[in-house]
Amino acid sequence: MKQYQRIGLIFTATFFLALPASADTLFGVYAGAGTWRQELNGEIATGPINIDVEDDLALDDELNNVMYLAIEHPLPFVPNVRLNYTDLSLSCDSVLSRPIEFNNIVFNLSEAIATDVDVTQIDLVLYYELLDNVVSLDVGVAARWIDGEFSLMSLNQTARAQFDVVIPTAYVKVRADLPFSGFWIGAEMQASGYKGNDLMDANAQIGWESPLRLGAELGWRTFDVEFSDLGDIAEAGLDISGPYFAFNFHF
Repeated sequence: MKQYQRIGLIFTATFFLALPASADTLFGVYAGAGTWRQELNGEIATGPINIDVEDDLALDDELNNVMYLAIEHPLPFVPNVRLNYTDLSLSCDSVLSRPIEFNNIVFNLSEAIATDVDVTQIDLVLYYELLDNVVSLDVGVAARWIDGEFSLMSLNQTARAQFDVVIPTAYVKVRADLPFSGFWIGAEMQASGYKGNDLMDANAQIGWESPLRLGAELGWRTFDVEFSDLGDIAEAGLDISGPYFAFNFHF
């Protein structure tokens, strides 16, 4: 309940503070697509045994897709809209150094297993521009849909754990343009604590935009999440971090 109250206060304050700022904003479309090198660390459990995704499953880093699309307009009472898409797909082969249990299936010491992780994240962000000059500031709220599956497979058996959740988050983004250069620096964050599911997704970046409004950005993104009693997952504490690169365009 406290989390709902915090998000409600953020949204209400944003709404009233942003009215004059939003009226000065011209209609614009912003889009970007790129890759994120994701390194996964942490633990996951479907029962009493916690499984270390790095030490037990030997999951390594992987390149995956990231995309976004934002639409901004001059209407003062209507928030701007942004959609984010993030893919997390990792796979690895390993030999167990201890017995583990995953979704009621036991894998034994020295057993060879293949692990597949497939997670999709989609954000719907509603935000207002509080500043829109050399420094820009966006504040709002978002709903993040996370749909995923962990699979462990040996020669004789397969264990799968699935989860599906929508998590409300607070959203903030700041950007500072470096005058007469086309370069800019920025940071973005979503955060939430909802029914035992804590989430923090943040990135910092440096970018460049050409006079044709084509550009690129390079940054570092970190995503920390804690789940409990979510689908087949009893509990999980995972960190996904790494550099990313994207091309972007706006008109």
